[in-house]
Amino acid sequence: MMPLLPLYLRRLGAPVALVGVVMAAFFLAAIFVQYPIGRLSDRIGRRPVQLGGLVTFAAASAGFALIGTPIAALFVRALQGAGAGVVDVANNATVGSAVPADQQGRAYGALFASRTVGLAIGPFIGGLAGISAMRWLFVAAAVASLLACIPVLVAVPRTRSLHDDPGPRVVMWRDRSVLGVVLGYAGAGLVIGVYEVCWSLLLHLRGASGWQIGLSWTLFALPFAAASVPGGWLVDHFDRRYLAAGSTLMSAGFAATYPFLHSVWLLVGLGAAEAVSVAVAGPALASQLAHSVPGSQLGRAQGAASTAQTGATAASALVAGALFALHPWVPFTGAAGAIVIVVALIAWCWRGVPGRGEPGPGGAGDGYGRSIREEGRALPVPEPQAFIG
Repeated sequence: MMPLLPLYLRRLGAPVALVGVVMAAFFLAAIFVQYPIGRLSDRIGRRPVQLGGLVTFAAASAGFALIGTPIAALFVRALQGAGAGVVDVANNATVGSAVPADQQGRAYGALFASRTVGLAIGPFIGGLAGISAMRWLFVAAAVASLLACIPVLVAVPRTRSLHDDPGPRVVMWRDRSVLGVVLGYAGAGLVIGVYEVCWSLLLHLRGASGWQIGLSWTLFALPFAAASVPGGWLVDHFDRRYLAAGSTLMSAGFAATYPFLHSVWLLVGLGAAEAVSVAVAGPALASQLAHSVPGSQLGRAQGAASTAQTGATAASALVAGALFALHPWVPFTGAAGAIVIVVALIAWCWRGVPGRGEPGPGGAGDGYGRSIREEGRALPVPEPQAFIG
């Protein structure tokens, strides 16, 4: 439903600026739940949080099929965002707590690849179905979210087994390793917000049909999924800091280029190339975070990082529609410039911070993964497919 949602909102009578507000509501709602839910998952375990988020997302998607005004869409989209934000934090924290430190890059690569499987399939089908079938697409999204509860019930542990090894408490906002990760997540959010609102609008402006718009999301998702696990392998074997910063900078270059292209197929092709180049950033940032704090505090840390990303995404999406109406190049080049600044700040934060297997500041990092593994208390590793949400 995602690629056609801005166009569907326009059909409901929403102006372009309101389209941006509705899309931003998804991320604004997540801001308010991700950090407290991350802390809650440290206390009660990841599985109940994942299930609660999936059910919430399913209920909101079903509600979308019943509404008929842009204002109602605003509230339903916010509920979707709350559910998705909860699942995202719990998924990342589960992998960081469950997987040995020297394999976390590949594990996060598999997780991010599994996320994009839905983007490879759903948007293409949605593009073929067209805007006239959007209500059925909302129902399909609700059913898919409920089905995703099944592998979570089967594969994710019931309780948090790291409770008796809390490690020293990490002060998130004083830890330069964590701060760099938070900035990296925020930079990704800036681009995501622009693409959420403006990518389909840009393709539509260039004359793309509904199926071409859906195909563009598929041709981004497939290369991204294919490159995520090899990208995770790079994270396990090379410096996570340089991989994250370099991949994030490449996204800025692509974003600055898109609005000046007029060929639909060139836009789609470059989108696929961008997917390969940026696939390493997510595993690199997530792995750096998991190496920076004990597993028993990872829900809180992941909540902070995800809140930064969703906050940046919400802010970006909130203004992207109005900036696109001003001129199509403004939101894309603005996001690219902001990313360059973010990477410069990350480089300042990560001066002297370990990026290859050494324990992080305050004793956190790989040492936690080793001690847990040696004592035989590692959690079973869930299948990556359990996290499609």
